[in-house]
Amino acid sequence: MPLSLALVALLVAQAPAPPAPAAPAKLVPMTVKVEPSAKADAGAEAWAKELRAALAVRKDEFRVVRPGETAELVVRIDSVAKGKAETSVMNGALTVGTVTKPFNLSYPGPTTPQAEKLARNLRKLADQMKAAPK
Repeated sequence: MPLSLALVALLVAQAPAPPAPAAPAKLVPMTVKVEPSAKADAGAEAWAKELRAALAVRKDEFRVVRPGETAELVVRIDSVAKGKAETSVMNGALTVGTVTKPFNLSYPGPTTPQAEKLARNLRKLADQMKAAPK
């Protein structure tokens, strides 16, 4: 009996180790362009500036397009208007490839925290748009 336990222990020790779990895929920064629309007001210009600043910090997720380069993601800010109950509404659109999705964002208070929140969620939204059936 002791011999069979020793044999089992030896076989277990010689068995190949299970493969190590795969390392998470390194996220490649997505090229992005943030632009106010052609008819944008000063509020849209300010929003675009805030969003660019929030995206610039997220270097692992985004990279601002270089001159002559086509952006994978274009964020267009159309307008910013006062909403109900001390809120503001920002209207814009996201474009990934040939797919454009208009959106609006209603928010209280200053623009900066809202631009940071949008920047935090923008990669997930863009990836969902890429994966959506055409």
